[in-house]
Amino acid sequence: MDTARQQERLLPLRERRRDATRREIAHCAAALFESQGFQATTVEEIAYAAGLSLRTFYRYCESKETALSPLLTDCISALEQALAARPAGQPFPEAARDALLHACASMDDASRRRLIRVMLAEPALTACLLAANRRAQDQLTPVIAARTGADEGALRPRLLAGLLVNTSATALEYWALHDAAGPLDRVAADAFDVAAGAFTDA
Repeated sequence: MDTARQQERLLPLRERRRDATRREIAHCAAALFESQGFQATTVEEIAYAAGLSLRTFYRYCESKETALSPLLTDCISALEQALAARPAGQPFPEAARDALLHACASMDDASRRRLIRVMLAEPALTACLLAANRRAQDQLTPVIAARTGADEGALRPRLLAGLLVNTSATALEYWALHDAAGPLDRVAADAFDVAAGAFTDA
């Protein structure tokens, strides 16, 4: 059983139900955005598709833009958990690369590709994507600090977290926009190798 499922099982039943509802809203919103466009989709339509009242929808989401947040959180959690699971003695560059490839392998599906395309085509959703990347950097910084023995408030772990997040985001976007790019983990591997040698090779 993977780490995400183990953590999910440890959550109280009420919290698991709330998470399940948020995910259902997110999947319904993604399907509607894809089929009829973001601007044409109303909050009422998302709520109806998810089997919720409008009032209940607003208990879970502030707006239709934030309806997709659980799907973005999944991406962040996959990378964070994959990095935390790497062997303690593994050199950080190897651990970061392995974690990135593992996380990307779990996200390689047609629905994820469509979701990224929808978000990149709509400025309001692109802003949500960028905000998610910032949250990912914040979440990865203490994990990287612990692995590298650095202080959490130091520059190095935050910089490394930013590099890893942006490498992941760039790989995802490139893969989503290019049908011939190949498997996501292969794109991610190429992106990591380019990033790792960028300053040396420039």
